[in-house]
Amino acid sequence: MKLFYHLFLTLFILPCLYSVETQFGHKKYVEYIPGDLPIIIAAPHGGRLKDDSIKDRTKGVVVTDTNTDKLARRVHEAFKKNGKAPHLIISHLRRLKVDCNRSREESCEGDKQALQVWDDFQGFVEKAKKNIRKNSQKVLYIDLHAHGHKIQRLELGYLLLSSGLFRKGSEFNKQNSRSSLKGLVAEEKFEDLIRGENSLGTLLAEAGFPSVPSLEMKDAGKGNKYFSGGYNTKVHGAQESEGCFAIQIECNNEGVRDSEKNRIKFSEALAESLLIFYKSYLK
Repeated sequence: MKLFYHLFLTLFILPCLYSVETQFGHKKYVEYIPGDLPIIIAAPHGGRLKDDSIKDRTKGVVVTDTNTDKLARRVHEAFKKNGKAPHLIISHLRRLKVDCNRSREESCEGDKQALQVWDDFQGFVEKAKKNIRKNSQKVLYIDLHAHGHKIQRLELGYLLLSSGLFRKGSEFNKQNSRSSLKGLVAEEKFEDLIRGENSLGTLLAEAGFPSVPSLEMKDAGKGNKYFSGGYNTKVHGAQESEGCFAIQIECNNEGVRDSEKNRIKFSEALAESLLIFYKSYLK
């Protein structure tokens, strides 16, 4: 934790220009807490509220990413304990009603209230990005999710296909142009960024949370499921010209989401790892 505190003092001594007052969208279904770090933590699928006046979605995945709303808040608190916090955005409406990680057309099958919730979520992301750019040239957007895959490990999505993780050397590095971290490093350094010593996956693995891709787990393994990133990662990442980069974090249940104790432990590790990652590649 000493390293964590030191990084706050040396990297993020920025003027506190943003209001810390919580902001809400339509019926308080989307919550936005402005921060003073160049990092956004978003939970689009953790909503628990069901509104019968909004029609159910009939296409795509409709299940909730269990406890990701709580997890996102714990990550925010882990940062805040040391004086500064990321921007936090949570959708509280159930995924059955709106999917804030799909395009506007696909998000809610045309329901006007659900469309407003989607607009609120994406609008708050853009607002956070705008606030960050007042003091920082680069934005790191984290889309927090949950997976139900058998293997209990974190899956970090950079818009690279599972098959692409099996590539090595120059063949791996060529994927830089399609990544959500496009342009963050030179092409020849891309593999280090994704699964090198200071990659987010390796930092989390060293903190006790196995991750793919990372130095020790370079790919998902043949036949294993892996989420590479969704709509938000595509839209808010790979914006080299705007200095915005994104990572989708798919969290396993055991040891991460399954209890308050584990959520706090993981959140502290994620907060520290994100700061080290930011210092290494985005500062």
